[in-house]
Amino acid sequence: MDTLIMVSIMTLVLFVSSGSARAATLIVSNQMQRRANVSVFVTCHGTIPRTSTSIPLGQVSLVKIPPTSGQNATDDISPTAGENDKPARSRVSQWASCVGTFGGEAQFWPSERIYRLYNSDKDSTVNIVVAKDDGFYRWDNVKNSLYKCPMIIFI
Repeated sequence: MDTLIMVSIMTLVLFVSSGSARAATLIVSNQMQRRANVSVFVTCHGTIPRTSTSIPLGQVSLVKIPPTSGQNATDDISPTAGENDKPARSRVSQWASCVGTFGGEAQFWPSERIYRLYNSDKDSTVNIVVAKDDGFYRWDNVKNSLYKCPMIIFI
């Protein structure tokens, strides 16, 4: 990975991880080489409203996924709240998922190449994604390497 892009990504990771919000964040870098005129799109659904972000070639972008959205977000009552106390409440995040596509916002057509980038049920709050000519790759903190994101296949 280019040194300048890596420094930019690490700076964004430090900036994002220093915040106190529970919002998840994708740091997406468009590093395509052969397809220079194609934008990368990250589309997140499960959030209200549905969001789509374009990342031009050579750019690094921060995609924030809201911690709570819509009517499906719920309140939890704290188990330490006393009988006469007002219950302490915390917001529980609604499910969200983000996909990556080349050239346009995800429409979920059978012929479209869509890659799963984020799933709130399985992924951490800060995720690094790199778009290359042959697909999307995520950074694995345990193995210290990139692995290819799975493509969604319609049957």
